Amino acid sequence: MLVISLILSGAMAIAWLSLGRQSHALSWSIAYLCYGAEILAQVLEALRPSLADILGPFELLFVLAPAALVAIGARQRAALYPRYMLFVGITLAAMIIGDLPYLLPGRFGWTSATSGLFTIVMLLIAASAIMPRTRKVEPAEWAVIGAISVFVLFELLLVITDLASHGPGHREGRELFVTLYLVGLTPVFVANGIGAILLLASDVAAQLRALAANDPLTGVLNRRGFHEAALRAVANGRRQRQAIAVAIADIDHFKSINDRHGHTAGDRTLGFVCGRLTHGLRGGDLVGRIGGEEFALLLVNSSARQAAEAMERIRIDIAASGKDNDAPAPVTASFGVASVVLGGSSPEQMLAEAMDRADKALYCSKLEGRNRITLAD
Repeated sequence: MLVISLILSGAMAIAWLSLGRQSHALSWSIAYLCYGAEILAQVLEALRPSLADILGPFELLFVLAPAALVAIGARQRAALYPRYMLFVGITLAAMIIGDLPYLLPGRFGWTSATSGLFTIVMLLIAASAIMPRTRKVEPAEWAVIGAISVFVLFELLLVITDLASHGPGHREGRELFVTLYLVGLTPVFVANGIGAILLLASDVAAQLRALAANDPLTGVLNRRGFHEAALRAVANGRRQRQAIAVAIADIDHFKSINDRHGHTAGDRTLGFVCGRLTHGLRGGDLVGRIGGEEFALLLVNSSARQAAEAMERIRIDIAASGKDNDAPAPVTASFGVASVVLGGSSPEQMLAEAMDRADKALYCSKLEGRNRITLAD
């Protein structure tokens, strides 16, 4: 167990160093290191029984601290306020209660039960933090939640067995407790460690997917990300027979903004327009930056005329608020709108045809003076 603890701690530390120094990876690394220290204290106590009274409180601390750090790390990963002092206070309270047998010789011994109940509470807090609230649960998250659930049941069984070992037939109860502890702890411990590593790897993979699909300057989808998401939306719209419309927006005279105010001002203008586009869409709609100053939008469950009305509201919003917000100069945008014809062709072809018609409609908007909407249909 000592070697396993050190290996898992080292793996978490490497993940912390290599994957952007994420705080939860460091918390989990320290947790496994503390548990390794607890195993080492047990070894020293076995070699020198006279050190039991000295090492006992430290062993309890090295059991409680990892549980608290696991909960803190899970809340850090979920961007929830960890409340460090609350966890420290609960840990110290559990430690004081668990240490009473050392202070009051001959009294009922509840050290193992206290640490077990504390660990159960911390694991439940960790599982609650790992469960996402605004998206589907990832497979790695299910794996960790499942491993934590098994750990909780294991700890609960240990607590019940430990409490029973202090009653009639305590010798048999104690033997059962020791057997369960020795047989069950290692696989449960390893399963949770492997689950944590898989969770870190899954988080990195999700970050890489987001970087591959999103524009780093504006934060919206890039051309590739928009194309892939739009294909899924078109395929889903055809299955559910929902109208879909696309729009292409272009910032008017963007080159002159860069020439007159500099590229930093141009970047701010892109961010401003992107913000207005995103603000004017519904939750299931898509927006992506597909060119230098060109954006594509997809509106689900929306006809071309409804999409044109939405683009008109966004166009007015951009022109009205460009002077007073993040845009360095007055800014306007032109739009082309087209419906997606949900026929018998492939989603790729349906999307391409709609984007081509929207692009031609945008060209008409520019020819007719810019800062306007043209409906292809």
